[in-house]
Amino acid sequence: MRFRDVVRADLRANTGRRQLFGALPAFLFHPGFATIFLHRLAMAFVGTPLDKLGGLIWAWNTRRSGCHLHLESVIGPGLYLPHPVAVVIGQGVRIGTGVTIYQSVTAGRSHRDDYPVIGDGATLYPGAIVFGAITIGTAARIGAGAVVFADVPAGATAVGNPARIVGTAATT
Repeated sequence: MRFRDVVRADLRANTGRRQLFGALPAFLFHPGFATIFLHRLAMAFVGTPLDKLGGLIWAWNTRRSGCHLHLESVIGPGLYLPHPVAVVIGQGVRIGTGVTIYQSVTAGRSHRDDYPVIGDGATLYPGAIVFGAITIGTAARIGAGAVVFADVPAGATAVGNPARIVGTAATT
């Protein structure tokens, strides 16, 4: 996907706007959009002669927003960050399209395992922790404060510490 198409998807997810001319007001008044836009801008410079500029943009964005999106994570288009403060996305995390991540969510590697994969349309509510080589399925929901160390099937809802499945798309 082209840079502008990804930005357009992020803009729509965070503001409901479709046209790129709405990006400046969104950047100024929607902290989630500003955070993901600056992350994607930094990513555009990584691996080019402007690599150091990408690193500077990333560092400034992390300090500005309080949201750590690792430059080696893979984040699909349409990421919605309603409250980006204290979100931590680790190095190898892969996030699908149209994912919603609330404040204080952590996704990363456990001691020996690889990183999680978060499926398209998943929602991670405030304070959720997702660790290890697990998969959060398409349209799955991770409840506030849940600590997830095992796969969550598509359409399921996981809550608690340790997380347990409390419903699926058919029952929730």
